[in-house]
Amino acid sequence: HLTSCAPCSRSAEHELARDQGISHAVAAILAARDATMISVRVTGGGTATAVTSARARALVFAATGLRVLPASRCYQLWLMGPGGDAPTGMLPASQRGMAGPVLATGLRDGDRLGLTVEPAGGSPHPTSAMILVLAV
Repeated sequence: HLTSCAPCSRSAEHELARDQGISHAVAAILAARDATMISVRVTGGGTATAVTSARARALVFAATGLRVLPASRCYQLWLMGPGGDAPTGMLPASQRGMAGPVLATGLRDGDRLGLTVEPAGGSPHPTSAMILVLAV
């Protein structure tokens, strides 16, 4: 007989609601009337694709064929603009060769999107060279 842990159940419900909210936001960007798709090669291997919506001030990022990193490292996205570099998110571990999608919001004119390899858990500032830079 299994019993349910109320705090665990609330945590799972919160995580599910958050994931569904992100999924809806991703779908909205992909379906936006002003959606623009950019695909480029990543230094070191792989292809990155970003779908941007200027109107929503957001983008969806995914990559395929990135090299597999040791458990001590991760891929991290950055929004880079006049105000400096801000961490945007970490790519989840590759599933069947695809990493992402990651939703980035708050885009401003002149921003660029960067991708680095960082210590597991991410970093507040880039610690390695950009392996990808996209004008968004």
